[in-house]
Amino acid sequence: MKKFTSRFVAVMTLAGLVAMMTPAWGQEVTASIVGTVTDSSGAPIKGAAVTAKDAERGTVWTATTSDAGVYDITRLPVGTYDVKVTVPGFQTAVHPPFVLVLNQTARVDVQMKVGRVSEVLEVTGTAPILQTESTEVSTVIDANTSVSLPLASRNYLQLTLLAPGVTNVDPDGMRTPFNMLSSGRPYINGNREQANEYLIDGILNSEDKNNETGYTPGLDSIQEFNLITQNASAEFGNYQGGVVSVSTKSGTNNFHGDLYEFFRNDALDANKASAGWTKGVDNGVLGFNAQGVQNKPELRYNQFGGTIGGPIIKDKLFFFADYQGQRLVNAGRRAPRF
Repeated sequence: MKKFTSRFVAVMTLAGLVAMMTPAWGQEVTASIVGTVTDSSGAPIKGAAVTAKDAERGTVWTATTSDAGVYDITRLPVGTYDVKVTVPGFQTAVHPPFVLVLNQTARVDVQMKVGRVSEVLEVTGTAPILQTESTEVSTVIDANTSVSLPLASRNYLQLTLLAPGVTNVDPDGMRTPFNMLSSGRPYINGNREQANEYLIDGILNSEDKNNETGYTPGLDSIQEFNLITQNASAEFGNYQGGVVSVSTKSGTNNFHGDLYEFFRNDALDANKASAGWTKGVDNGVLGFNAQGVQNKPELRYNQFGGTIGGPIIKDKLFFFADYQGQRLVNAGRRAPRF
């Protein structure tokens, strides 16, 4: 009996380890590059080697063209990339660096010229890389823009209000220090606030009862913000309003980081004047007289933190960490509106 029990425990442990090793599937939060490689006559080239290189991390993704000269490089982290195409009997073609944004499928078609592989043909004067592979309507905000905007309490959901068709019946609710049960959410295209989907790195970021958002990342840790308001692809579901998706930062080949502090203090606030109605002025007609100056309510609000990222193994392994803290003292009064 003991021997059977030991074997059963071993088998169950092994099954658990195998289950932990299976990949977790979620919504796609990366980008892709697709295109066609042809010769000078427009005929497709089979077997061309296509390489996409991340300019900041040095990582390389490769693909080979099919019989129709088509290549497809999927699941690329958002960032800046250059594309290189090589095939025997043709010059090496290099597309200049361009930026891939969240959920974008960029098309880069390349026409090769006859020559030696050692000769490099740099593609110049190309049109901007547009989103032509899908019909979704979205608003993308990069990291520099999000940290530069004056967002009160640094709640990333306020970024949704910059997109067409987005509003909120109580804007003050989106300006409070974030709390899952009290922070406001956007109304998108006339739908209720419960009709949205919230994602962080492809993982659902809301609870089931009222679709409250569960976690608010610090703005300095967000690489890119994307709000899809129409025609989202089939990988997104469980929504009628919009899909609010963010991707977080990762390390690069260079060390980078920052420190920040945002604060409010009643010592910097102006005095508050009170007012009231008094009788007996001009034969009993009500008149408005200032009653004096009130003491300023206590307020100590501090929001602080920092980020750091860099390489562990150059071009292969990176790290990134961030911290954000909040301290609020207002003598038991309601949380302030900003």
